[in-house]
Amino acid sequence: MPQQNDPLKIKNAITKKAMDLLAIRDHSEQELRLKLTEKFSENEEVTSLVEEAIAIVKDKKWLSDPMTLAQRWADTLHKRNKGIEYINSYLREKGLPEVPADHDVELEKALSVIRAKYTEDYNFSREEKAKVGRQLASRGFDSETVRKVLYEKL
Repeated sequence: MPQQNDPLKIKNAITKKAMDLLAIRDHSEQELRLKLTEKFSENEEVTSLVEEAIAIVKDKKWLSDPMTLAQRWADTLHKRNKGIEYINSYLREKGLPEVPADHDVELEKALSVIRAKYTEDYNFSREEKAKVGRQLASRGFDSETVRKVLYEKL
């Protein structure tokens, strides 16, 4: 660990850590700022040094465009059959812009979740429909999609 009284060494260490984090995977600016601040929190001037390191990272164009990064994360979560509410909540947490919902894709994902979990007999009782609705809601599907799956598609 660099000496606590040498801001240049600390800034270089923070910049190196930012490079290491970005080499592993893409990070949003907010996510990178949070990780660097936590890592170097023992220094009293960490905030300004982290901002300088992020400015260096931005100047070198090592940070991905937020929209591109948001779309990549959304595609990954779509493949895991997560609903749009879950996806947008995840993106907000990372400091990225939300992605628009495609209701046809959402409906197909919700149906595939139900088909994977249940047999072909979709004659659900009221209690079973409530259970299926809760399962879909917990995966981040909006209420409109859940309603369509339960009352129109099954």
